[in-house]
Amino acid sequence: LVTGGAGFIGSYLTELLVQEGAKVTVADNLKRGTKERIKAILKNVHMKIIDLFDYQNCLKVCRNQEIVMNLAAKVTGIEYNRFNMADMFESNLKLQMNVLHAASNFKKIERFLQVSTACIYPHDAKVPTPESEGERGSPEPTNEGYGLAKLMGEKLARYYALEKKMHVVIGRPFNAYGPRDHFDEATSHVIPAIMKRIMNGDNPVVIWGSGNQSRAFVHAKDIARGMMLITEKAPPSTPVNIGHDKEVTIKELYYLICKIIGKNPEPFFDTSKPDGYPRRSADVTLLRMLTQFTPSVSLEHGITEMYQSL
Repeated sequence: LVTGGAGFIGSYLTELLVQEGAKVTVADNLKRGTKERIKAILKNVHMKIIDLFDYQNCLKVCRNQEIVMNLAAKVTGIEYNRFNMADMFESNLKLQMNVLHAASNFKKIERFLQVSTACIYPHDAKVPTPESEGERGSPEPTNEGYGLAKLMGEKLARYYALEKKMHVVIGRPFNAYGPRDHFDEATSHVIPAIMKRIMNGDNPVVIWGSGNQSRAFVHAKDIARGMMLITEKAPPSTPVNIGHDKEVTIKELYYLICKIIGKNPEPFFDTSKPDGYPRRSADVTLLRMLTQFTPSVSLEHGITEMYQSL
């Protein structure tokens, strides 16, 4: 079972699982996910268009499953996150609680993947960030509602692993991007937001923050592959980063996107808006020890793929 399996990362995961010969059920409300993302394999999956905020629906989709990978979440960009903390906290907490509790009723389920986020880490986390940094401080303020909900989901997963003997694996993905990302202005991540402004002819192109903040962007297909690997190989209730440590500043990212699109408008770095984390990249020592994972898609190739998909 892949909840959120028609979503941005979930669709890549669903494809990879089908390629490996798995019998996959996708549970998605299709509000952010779309059948279009998995159209190539739609005939090979059991598609359940269903609302997982309803606990009874979670019981229905978990029944008769052997592995549950819980990607159901409300994920947006910094603009929405800042002003909708309550919604981000409540929505994500409920989706995690419902699916985890439903899965605990079925002894047939051998593994459960609880998808967390790098947003659980504090603003002043070490960079590259080891998993141990999730044990101190509060999440970065612009993402606090979302980050705290995901941190509470991790805690609950650990309690279930301890008390109900579930094999629950916890993954913390870092800065996903790719062709299936959302391009709507209100909820988009930084790469599609910049791409859309350049392609719309904005000049200057407004970019939040100083441009000096850095991120280690990971193609959604690589994140999906990392999720598969840790579900198979990680020990119960141990958080594992999914990402890498090759950082790029937002300013460097902007000029790379301009190069790929073939336009050169002036950037305007709006320092009245927050940078978010000053730096963010993953310490992947544990991930590599457990799985030998390395990313397969370069940033330039991935952004080119995004541009060509539009």
